[in-house]
Amino acid sequence: MEKIRVYMSKLKNMTTYRLGKLKTLVGEHKKRAAIILIVSAMLVSGVLWIFLRTYHDYSVVLSVARNSDTSAKYYFRDDGMLCYSKDGISFTNKKQEVVWNQVFGMASPKMSTCGDYISVGDVGANSVYVFNGKGLEGKIALEKPLQDLRISKQGVLAVILSDGDANQINLYNKEGGILASIKATIGSTGYPLTLALSEDGTRLVINYIVIDGGKVHSRIVFYNFSNKETSSEPVGNFEYDQLFPKIEFVENNTVLACGEKGFNTYYFKDVATEKVNQTFDREIKSVFVTDNRFGIIMKNDQEAKEGETIKKYVTYIYNFSGSRVSSFRFDFDYKQVAVSDTEIILYDDQECVVYTHRGHEKFQYIFDHSIENIFPSNKSGEYILFDAQNIQIIRVK
Repeated sequence: MEKIRVYMSKLKNMTTYRLGKLKTLVGEHKKRAAIILIVSAMLVSGVLWIFLRTYHDYSVVLSVARNSDTSAKYYFRDDGMLCYSKDGISFTNKKQEVVWNQVFGMASPKMSTCGDYISVGDVGANSVYVFNGKGLEGKIALEKPLQDLRISKQGVLAVILSDGDANQINLYNKEGGILASIKATIGSTGYPLTLALSEDGTRLVINYIVIDGGKVHSRIVFYNFSNKETSSEPVGNFEYDQLFPKIEFVENNTVLACGEKGFNTYYFKDVATEKVNQTFDREIKSVFVTDNRFGIIMKNDQEAKEGETIKKYVTYIYNFSGSRVSSFRFDFDYKQVAVSDTEIILYDDQECVVYTHRGHEKFQYIFDHSIENIFPSNKSGEYILFDAQNIQIIRVK
């Protein structure tokens, strides 16, 4: 009996000891878990603060005096900047070194780029210059005055030539030889408004304005020049009761047409097929296109509930399949839009507001001088600012 009491006493002591150890262990784990949770929460809060913060100031990273004509236009590439005006065009690399320049005299210069190729033509005149990354490659004399132009990655040039009722669309190789020609008249095909050329230079889309019975509508026609025997015949023809001022290849086989009241997408490889036809009940104010998305800005027609304030504008962002990926609303009465794959820059003469594609307001600032242009930089948080005297790279802070 005594042995049993001794054994039970030892068992109780051992159990008490182990329970104590277990409580201590659990307590330590709780402390560690609490510390991990606190640190994790701090990290998440820090990340959210960085990504959801709105900046209201900036610093100047680089400033360069504008020595060129202030009416010049700019195009930014991964390897540098193109600047063109009525007097000529130049390419400057990232080290601010002028790699090449070409002097010319144009009343109304218009530029198109694709890959390494650049074309500049004088709207209303009869010449187009073709450049590659090293400079001038050739000059093409046109049969009729130029209206619009596009260039491909291979240097194939597509132009709309207009001379009263007699219009034509030509494709040239970079040496100036005609690859294809399409005749157009107002009475038959309609008036060619704009065009889109595939990157490989084999497929062309033309947007015609058609007047029928006093009504104006659009005819979008698709051509495939990869087969020379059938290239003169359309491989797609679609008519709409709205105008489409913007049409372009957004992927190799996808065409986007943006109109006054909506947008359409098409799959165009051998023949053209309409994929999405989206119309809105109000007029579109702005359209923007990035490398992988496009967006539409309209007046917001949402009705306000009692005590609620409704923002003036709504932005819808879509992928190239035509599916909406995000939307947001804002109040700023902007004049111009610039975009990157992640941000939308809205600005007027002095104020700038930057939104992410999800609608977060990243930057807002009223400058003490006039803004001519603002472009996204290739670095997050940096922008290229143009005023009358300088070109500046600014960083938000």
